[in-house]
Formats: sequence, structure tokens, C-alpha cells
Amino acid sequence: MPIDPKALLGLWRLEEMPACDEGMRLARSFLISAGEAVSMVDRQDPEHLRMEFNVQYDAFVRHCAECPKCNEV
Repeated sequence: MPIDPKALLGLWRLEEMPACDEGMRLARSFLISAGEAVSMVDRQDPEHLRMEFNVQYDAFVRHCAECPKCNEV
């Protein structure tokens, strides 16, 4: 059963998180790729899904580590 990206993103209040626009874009991309990995695990090569998930996660983490707004607590 496919995961609805809007429903998945709705679990978090992304607009209230202290992050810049780029950080929010990367967070959304990461969460969507995670949902797709779960939804497609039986229909796609798991290694490809894992690679895409990791690429999105790494981009998000790299950005957050360097961005002052994304580091606000």
C-alpha cells in the first residue's frame, strides 16, 4: 500500500521547525524518500531505495550541520 507523502509530512509541523527554506526542502525530500522506500520495497531494488534514502539523508545532515538557522534550538 503506497504511503501518501502529504499524510507522512503531516505528521510533523515542518513550518514550525527552526530551519531555512533549503533545510525545509531537504527535510521534505528526505521524508518523501523514506516513505517511497517503505512503499516500494516489494516492487523495486532495495539497494536502489536504500541508496536514494541515504543520499537524501546525507544532503539534509550536511546542510543542517553548516546552516546557522537550521542549528537553532
